[in-house]
Amino acid sequence: MPPEKGSADPRRQAAIALARVDGRGAHAARLLAHAVPAERELVLGVLRWRLTLDHLLARHLRQPLPDLDERVRAVLRVGLYEARRMRTPAPVAVAEAVRVAKELAPRAAGLVNAVLRRAVEEPWPDPADPGVPLSLRTSHPEWLVRRWVGLLGEGEAAAALAANQEPAPLCLLAAVSNREQLAAAGCMVSSHPLVPGMLVVADGAEAAVAALRAGKAYAIDPAAVAVARLLPTAAGLTVDLTAAPGGKSLVLASERPGIRLLAADRSLRRTLLMRGNLAIVERRPGLVVADAFAAPLRPGSCQAVLLDAPCSGTGTLRRHPEIRWRLQPADLAELAAGQRRLAEAASALLAPGGVLLYATCSLEPEENAAVLAGLDLEVLPAAPALPFRELPGGGVVIPPSVAGDGFTVHLLRRRA
Repeated sequence: MPPEKGSADPRRQAAIALARVDGRGAHAARLLAHAVPAERELVLGVLRWRLTLDHLLARHLRQPLPDLDERVRAVLRVGLYEARRMRTPAPVAVAEAVRVAKELAPRAAGLVNAVLRRAVEEPWPDPADPGVPLSLRTSHPEWLVRRWVGLLGEGEAAAALAANQEPAPLCLLAAVSNREQLAAAGCMVSSHPLVPGMLVVADGAEAAVAALRAGKAYAIDPAAVAVARLLPTAAGLTVDLTAAPGGKSLVLASERPGIRLLAADRSLRRTLLMRGNLAIVERRPGLVVADAFAAPLRPGSCQAVLLDAPCSGTGTLRRHPEIRWRLQPADLAELAAGQRRLAEAASALLAPGGVLLYATCSLEPEENAAVLAGLDLEVLPAAPALPFRELPGGGVVIPPSVAGDGFTVHLLRRRA
């Protein structure tokens, strides 16, 4: 893997980024905003497979891996990932890791060399071997694996966990992305197999990214589109309460020309970002900087409310793999408290007969069914255009898959 144009050393940059994610709590997506593909592959690949990598490395370390400097951990993980998950010959991957170690942590270069030379010979866990724990085969925390097996059953859980290990394809909303212009620029797309109106970039990703930056296309996960489409068309006002960066509002505005739509977000910076994103649609929704806990709307004034509540993000682990290593079960209760307040504020805006679409990109019941349990609203059936599992008390869970991120969705109506 030679250095790419625009990056003097993708291995070194990947190790630096991983050390910041691991040691300082940085977000990988932000660090990789302008990264070359090789750096992205190394960083996201290491984060996805960290548990398995650490398991193999630990066999050849005299001290626990967490006790090492974060830069040393990063170099070890990058070297082992490159040797085992990419096409780099093992001797080359080890030599390059030692070279990077000499730059970032010179005293540890010998340790990196000794450990990696042995670890690259370790057999990788067989993904089909039931004798190997599912958490190790799919590189997820054991507590999360147990939860998903209980929610989805072992077969569906294993498929969802495996999907998290695959890079998310770049998908564009067809309504605001010109297929002919993309093709002329060298970007080849195909129709999404499950979600109509979605284009999957098959070749020419650089041209697609250029179109995104020029405001001539919009990238969004297919599952997010399927979720937005579940909100019934309303004759009166529709409000998207936590709208930024604006993807679901864009779906509604582009596909429902007559909609009266207001998109709100409490962050001015994110609202300005949303304004730029929504500029691509001809009939733009109204925008307002407002806290969803106290939206500038009269109680009972909305026929439809979309609340995509801030959450743990366990449905987005293929895009944000570091979440799985930071989140703890105890965090869910704290998140749920804020979500409950948001759901109560959203339900207060509904007119009689009005509908609330409550969604999270989380599969965890604490953030979904438990949040809505005290609301005096009628649960409506929901059937997204993706494989889903119905929940006992109403609502559906969309497991992560090659087709899209994971979501939990509830449709609820205020009785007339």
